[in-house]
Amino acid sequence: MEQNLLRDLEHRCIQEELPYCQAACPLKVDVRSFCAAMAQERFGEARKILAKTMSLPDILGRICDHPCQNACIRTETGGAVELGRLEQACLERTSPAAPPLCLPPRDKTITVLGGGLSSLVCACELAKKGYRVLLEFTGKLPGGRLLALPEEILPQNILAETWAFLQKLGVTRTGGESLSLPALREGEAAYLGMDDPAMAHLATVGTVDSTTYETATGGLFAGGFLRNGSPSPAWEAADGKRAANSLDRFFQGASLSSGREKELSDATRLHTPLRDVESISPRRDPAEEARRCLQCECRHCVGECVFLETYKRYPRAYAREIYNNFAVVQGYHQANRMINSCALCGLCETLCPNDFSMADLCRAAREELVERGLMPPSAHEFALLDMEQANGPRAAGFRPGRTATKALFFPGCQLAGTMPEQTEALVSFLDERFSGTLGVLLGCCGAPAWWAGRRDMLQKVLDTLRETLASLGNPPLILACSSCSDVFRRLLPETSLLSLWEVLREKGLPPGHPLPDPLALHDPCTTRSLPAWRTAVRDILRALGQPFEELSMTGETTRCCGYGGLQSLVDPDLAEKGVRRRLGESDKDFLAYCAMCRESLSDSGKPVAHLLDLFFPPAAPYEAVGFSARQANREQLRRRLLGTCDLPPDPWEDLDLIVSPDIRRRLEERHILDSDLRRTLWEASTSARLLVSPDGRTLATSRIGNVTFWVEYRNEGASFRIVNAWGHRMTVEVLS
Repeated sequence: MEQNLLRDLEHRCIQEELPYCQAACPLKVDVRSFCAAMAQERFGEARKILAKTMSLPDILGRICDHPCQNACIRTETGGAVELGRLEQACLERTSPAAPPLCLPPRDKTITVLGGGLSSLVCACELAKKGYRVLLEFTGKLPGGRLLALPEEILPQNILAETWAFLQKLGVTRTGGESLSLPALREGEAAYLGMDDPAMAHLATVGTVDSTTYETATGGLFAGGFLRNGSPSPAWEAADGKRAANSLDRFFQGASLSSGREKELSDATRLHTPLRDVESISPRRDPAEEARRCLQCECRHCVGECVFLETYKRYPRAYAREIYNNFAVVQGYHQANRMINSCALCGLCETLCPNDFSMADLCRAAREELVERGLMPPSAHEFALLDMEQANGPRAAGFRPGRTATKALFFPGCQLAGTMPEQTEALVSFLDERFSGTLGVLLGCCGAPAWWAGRRDMLQKVLDTLRETLASLGNPPLILACSSCSDVFRRLLPETSLLSLWEVLREKGLPPGHPLPDPLALHDPCTTRSLPAWRTAVRDILRALGQPFEELSMTGETTRCCGYGGLQSLVDPDLAEKGVRRRLGESDKDFLAYCAMCRESLSDSGKPVAHLLDLFFPPAAPYEAVGFSARQANREQLRRRLLGTCDLPPDPWEDLDLIVSPDIRRRLEERHILDSDLRRTLWEASTSARLLVSPDGRTLATSRIGNVTFWVEYRNEGASFRIVNAWGHRMTVEVLS
């Protein structure tokens, strides 16, 4: 992926945007961290947070007009957090910190006129930067209009302590009863603090740049003006601080305005959902009041996605990590597993106000890993081999309609593999409804190759599909799988696609067998952008009289079953975590209309019905089928619907295996198929590559493709009882 595309995608994630309060604060005080410290009664830490951006917190913390509080989104749920009161409470419970460390002295003197808050802040900031500061004000103490504030709001001793603090920083004054513009020579500069009434006679300083505070007179800067006709302590302090920044740039010969957008902007793109926020009114105790702070952040996608939640980061951070992963020229690429663990389900994009898509990011990253030869072979090979089996001559093929082919039913590899009898019954029903004009196409849509980043393999599947459709006159495809629809809609846009459920709704339903109890309806994640699919399913359920309930995450916000993006093959623990979260949304039995969703959710042991069960009831309660049985079912369905293929049977095909349930689960976890067992047993026996133990167990081995299989078994007559099996990708090279 190009760096500029990654950067554009990274910019969409708003997690690092300022919270509303901090964005509205002219000084950009970290209000979120301040409230967190106050909530834990760490008052000293809270004061440090204020002092980090608030130059003179003992003054401003007492008189601030807190625009941050006006921006607090708690207003909608009990009232804004009373930040002004929290600042005062913090100052009452703490003492001023020691003077900060200053930069080495510089051979420059800057005159600051006025004793108002903006002048005090400007003098403080310049002194910390190492400048000699001459502060000119009238009277014994600086303060300007602050001197007139009531004692209970701002005690006079605070101003005295502030002046003593500035003197410790090296700020001096010459004294005087009137203030006048200094005669600036080349290379000199001054600041005018217009928030001091003693500066009223200098009110006509001319045009002042709102970004840099520079006047029309070179080297002369001014700030502390009224805001909307009224004084604003927060803005006066910000004026002084920003003007000090400009003065520093002035003496360094740097641009006065470059790179100051965030410093001056009060905008933020942050989005904090309030859907589940409890309404709580303000509290008297400062710590309790601080706990009302929502600690605003986005992370909505992180809270709803097990992948993002497990890796404990947010999309912007992933974009950086993936970019850094590709920047590694040699060595270990640490993000590969993370890239391959995303379910590519699109929930993050739906929840994100800026449409950040981890699916697009991770899919592109997988393609680049494949292109560079950095994709671990073990990541997706099993799924790709399964796809090849589903598209092989023993499981795939097509038949046209008896009289014409006006539509082609494509059940997909998972419906054919998990529900072959119901698929066959469905084909018979549809054939009747279409009066002999329905064709059947068996195979896989290529989704595993697309998810794995294998564009080469995907293109072969798509090319074969195009040729088949063209040979039949390009009829519309009737799809039972929304993943197939997702692939074809994006990659075969010229093909007309129909949902099985829409077709059944329009053509008429088979006789129904609704279940008595309500079922929790699970939408596949690939129907997120297919509202017509979702609507048709619900119409069918209502027509059947089948009671159902909507889950909390449904429709566009539905959760993935764990198979999407091949997540369950790369990170089965993560996929299982997602399944548990999904099933935890309801105590009712579930209803799915995607065969793979049904398979994934059923593997947890909870009953999950398929919509076709309501028309073609199964003979026994459904249990997860597993990899080996799915492949055998596809081949069986191919023989029943299309006839036997021309390939001769494999010589190991008829070997009889005895596999206990415990061993079966172990084989599933290790992705070992019955065909792997049979071939290993046959090849080992024909080559005498066998080890026999004294207790009658035999160990057979064979290398099939990239994997060496080991099968431990016992002979029971003509059958083989499997005791254990495992596989690895290591090869042993013998050096001569």
